[in-house]
Amino acid sequence: MQLTNSQHSFLSKVHFAVVSTIASDGMPHQTVMWYRLNGDQLLLSTPFDSLKHKHLKRDNRISVCVEKGYAYVTLTGNVTMNEEPVSARKDYDILGKRYRGTFNPFMILGFMLRGALNSLKHKLNGETPQKDTNLMQELFTRDRVTLHMQVEKIHSNSLD
Repeated sequence: MQLTNSQHSFLSKVHFAVVSTIASDGMPHQTVMWYRLNGDQLLLSTPFDSLKHKHLKRDNRISVCVEKGYAYVTLTGNVTMNEEPVSARKDYDILGKRYRGTFNPFMILGFMLRGALNSLKHKLNGETPQKDTNLMQELFTRDRVTLHMQVEKIHSNSLD
């Protein structure tokens, strides 16, 4: 399905997407994600073995809503997945560059502090943490899966 010029222009700007996959119980599972247009397809990235990844392996249908106030575009369709770690990491890095200006330094500091405090808590309790508790490091180093969304339906408001 082809995007209109105004929809294409809107999606080309840096917004966050609310992405819905279908959980095993049939309920929608929503998360906020980065995206970028790749022609008329949407490119997204998710951690390998995340809930989204597991959902999409079972049922590849997806819905994506990108909004700014009352203007929005909702896209539905199917995804194909690239699980090859090197190329999926490159795609994620491209998305990261696109969203670099949106990072809130306090959010990053919060991730780092929570990881350090959790590690300290385990040490004070005489425990050894089971794994690295630096959530930010884990977020940026996990293997990734690239999602290539083939858009089948488009619904928008204020962008026709």
